[in-house]
Amino acid sequence: MQTADITRDERGRVLAKDGYPTAGMGSITEVVAISGLSRSMIYLMINRGELETKRFGKSRRVTWASIRQTFLSSEVGQ
Repeated sequence: MQTADITRDERGRVLAKDGYPTAGMGSITEVVAISGLSRSMIYLMINRGELETKRFGKSRRVTWASIRQTFLSSEVGQ
């Protein structure tokens, strides 16, 4: 029986072949780094409902599903 090669990041999140997490939440800082957009633009997209977020106290996290759909899908920019 073969086992799947599972790669994890420093936080223990399972990574896809592209090197980004497959599930969970990403910080605003991570979204800025991935997208190349400013923090202000990310918050504007959140307020428009373009990115799905969850709040934890004063902290806000963006779902990786939303990050993938918006910035990492192959159709973006085509």
